[in-house]
Amino acid sequence: MNKKLIAATTATCFLLPATSAFAAKVLDKKLEIYGKVHLSIDSVDSDTTLAANTSEGISISSNSSRLGFKGVLPAGNLNFIYKIESEISFDEGNNNNGKGSKLSSRNTYAGLKGGFGQIILGQHDTPFKTVASKWGIFGDSVGERRSILGAGYKSGNKLNIRARNAIMYTFKANAITFDAMYAVDPDSAPDGTKDNTDSSITSLSVRYKNGPLWIGVASESYDNAYDLKNGSALRIGAKYKFGSAQVGAFYESIDTDSNLAAENDWNREATGLNVKFKINKATDIRAQYLVADDADNTTDTGASKLSLGVFHKLDKKAQVYVAYGATDNDANAKFQAVDGGHGDEVKTKNGGNPSAISLGLIYKF
Repeated sequence: MNKKLIAATTATCFLLPATSAFAAKVLDKKLEIYGKVHLSIDSVDSDTTLAANTSEGISISSNSSRLGFKGVLPAGNLNFIYKIESEISFDEGNNNNGKGSKLSSRNTYAGLKGGFGQIILGQHDTPFKTVASKWGIFGDSVGERRSILGAGYKSGNKLNIRARNAIMYTFKANAITFDAMYAVDPDSAPDGTKDNTDSSITSLSVRYKNGPLWIGVASESYDNAYDLKNGSALRIGAKYKFGSAQVGAFYESIDTDSNLAAENDWNREATGLNVKFKINKATDIRAQYLVADDADNTTDTGASKLSLGVFHKLDKKAQVYVAYGATDNDANAKFQAVDGGHGDEVKTKNGGNPSAISLGLIYKF
């Protein structure tokens, strides 16, 4: 094929509107291009005058915006599958303090799929993280769940993990999805050296979805990995739809194998409730409330977070929203108002009450 024609075809693929089927499927299922743009204008109050934080003001944030390539290719009686997904910093381009857009910075893997299920190797969200993601209703906005779930009262969001060097098995049967992951040296930066076999995580989940009911259960264990180092965690979530409403409940327990004072950051339980109500086909209102208990052997290290929002669909791919998130810390805790998923975090001091209100735009293609 003429080189100019190839170049023109490639350019057209990126320039056509996202509603065009050609823009999504370049080579049928062998190569598909997809993405998500999520930008917001935030007004934040971190309730602190610390130099490292902005006490109040306007912020422009790119929130887990992404561009991805994926495909399915025949491999004998099986299918070879792959995905390469990159986060895109629309607010700061590639000048985000050296942390700008990087190819394969998000879920990136290759593997095989067949009647036995699916096995992939690479980098992927843990099943433990996925259960909470599917339960939450404020994904990547200032109402995000990760200010509390998976967060320590000193260290913040650390246990909502995209693990490196992972092998993950997935099996789906009717209403049930089972995921099992083992990752060695899961939090290391790629450097070309042998993986650290003294560091690993094991993550399991079962999700059930049948009609209006969704239930997810996940467990995760850590062996010299992440800030927790050694320990385990449990999550149980449920959602139920009836009429125009959806209600959900969540439970999380994190436990370390050590009694060191520095690790008490993680020995605690958390609970949550959320509700979503459709006003009409295009608009819904949402509310979520999360509570973290005091960590073991500590006092006044708990917190709560309230999230409120109105989301409006412009069409199947685009929506706009207004969201609010506020965290109320006990005297010795500094859970953030915004922590994880949302590009611009909102930190605070011990006992602080940080908050943020946001106007956002999401477009999926």
